[in-house]
Amino acid sequence: MIKKISKTEEFKAKSKAQNKVSYLIEANHISAISSMNKKLEVVRREYQVKDRNSQITASTVILTA
Repeated sequence: MIKKISKTEEFKAKSKAQNKVSYLIEANHISAISSMNKKLEVVRREYQVKDRNSQITASTVILTA
C-alpha cells in the first residue's frame, strides 16, 4: 500500500504543537504586509523592465564564430 509522506504537514503539525504558529490578523501585521507588497511590486516591475531590455539587446547582437 502506498503511503503519502508530506514533510509540510509534519512541519505544520510540529510547529502548532510547539505554539510557534501565529496568525497575522492584527492591524500592524496587515499594514506591514501591504507595505511589503507595494515594495515587491516596484521591484517586480523594475526586474521586468530590465529583463525586457536585456532580451531586446540580446536580439540585436550579431554573433560571429
